[in-house]
Amino acid sequence: MKLTSKLIGLAAAVALGLAGAAQASGPLTMIVPFSAGGSTDILARVLAKDIGQELNVPVVVENKPGAEGFIAARQLRTAKPDGNTLMLVTTSVYAINPAIFTEIPYDSAKDFTTVSVVASSPNVILAASNAKYASLKDVLAAGSKDDVYYATGATMHLLNAKWLEALSGARMTSVPYKGSAAAYPDLIAGRVDFMVDQPLSSLPFIQQGQLKALAVTSEKRWPRMPDVPTVAEQGFPDFSTTSWWAVLAPAGTPAEVVQKLHDTIAKGLARADTQEKIHQIGADIESMSLPQAQAYTAAELEKWQAIAKTANVKMN
Repeated sequence: MKLTSKLIGLAAAVALGLAGAAQASGPLTMIVPFSAGGSTDILARVLAKDIGQELNVPVVVENKPGAEGFIAARQLRTAKPDGNTLMLVTTSVYAINPAIFTEIPYDSAKDFTTVSVVASSPNVILAASNAKYASLKDVLAAGSKDDVYYATGATMHLLNAKWLEALSGARMTSVPYKGSAAAYPDLIAGRVDFMVDQPLSSLPFIQQGQLKALAVTSEKRWPRMPDVPTVAEQGFPDFSTTSWWAVLAPAGTPAEVVQKLHDTIAKGLARADTQEKIHQIGADIESMSLPQAQAYTAAELEKWQAIAKTANVKMN
């Protein structure tokens, strides 16, 4: 009897352990690799609220800016793989950094597990409203014979522009800024000729008539800018890039925990108020299953490696 009781007790303990493993136990931390107030931070706080309500646990958003996302990524890489520490990453942190930096303190494929791809947006190629360029073709044509300067405030901006250079044969000059916000005064004044950026930052200037959109980088026209042609439509059929946001967990997080977190995020993304908030930051909801999300981020790693090679971009 005593042995039987012990076995029953052991079985019950194992069952409870498995049940606990099937969901993260709070509090949860959502790491953000950028400062508070930007699009990634805003999206992280929306997700944190939804996750917290669904799992009935507190979710703390922890901003870890600096070093191109290296600081935040290192923190996630060394976190316990129990589902209690997550990170909201961008295309740049997950896929572009490994493609362009020769030394990097993380391996996206080996160190992280994709939980969900939550949202995406095209990039927009922008010029001053009174610029002499009427189209992206005009800019690239000028770049083959004149001095053309473009602003870059992030690796995403730089690599998009460098890929355009490589495909078009234009030779243009990058002017680096500390973020896109710092570049906008010079772009609006015409001191730089163009910039690649996300809609969240650029839409207000376009709506106020200070900037014009020459192209979107997505494969198809963006429904929120239906009159703006794609880069592909302007002579570069292979050009297509998207900015996206994904939630990651440390590698080794149990599959059932990852699935639970994925399903929890999906429920939040289905909420009308969540969709409206994401719409307001210039992004579109992504509805991917867990296998689709993991396949997508893996494909993006390979894609940006190829783009960086074509564009001949490497950084120390």
